Amino acid sequence: MKAGQYFWLRLVLLLFTLINIGCATGPKSKSDNVPEWLQQMPKDDKYFYAIGISGQTRRAKNAWDQAILRARAELGKTIITHVTSQDLIISTTRGEYTRQVIEALSDAELNFTEVTERWWDRRGDYGPANHYYVLVRLEKKRAEMILKDLK
Repeated sequence: MKAGQYFWLRLVLLLFTLINIGCATGPKSKSDNVPEWLQQMPKDDKYFYAIGISGQTRRAKNAWDQAILRARAELGKTIITHVTSQDLIISTTRGEYTRQVIEALSDAELNFTEVTERWWDRRGDYGPANHYYVLVRLEKKRAEMILKDLK
């Protein structure tokens, strides 16, 4: 075998080996990487749940904080929807009551909500790349106590 042919044979074998190694350690498929709680929100009798997503930021801490605030806002909407769907009799107008609920939940949410899950979507497997997701929850009993104080 001539030196030129030997060089090309070694180059082809090297490329073949690199391709095989690259395929073996490639990224997971999109569906394998996304947490289950993003695909289906947890539901149970004990907690209200909500998901928050950050925007793209330069600092991870800012992104996590932003996602938590957005999740808490969503949690407040969930609780208000639950309250209004229960057709509770209230003494004030519905708009005024909704405002009071939002204010009470805003005061309480920092103390009583719990971040249960976090996930960084580095590659854009679920949505935009480099966004942060959190799952927060609040005990239904705690929410009920907060709302009873408003009546």
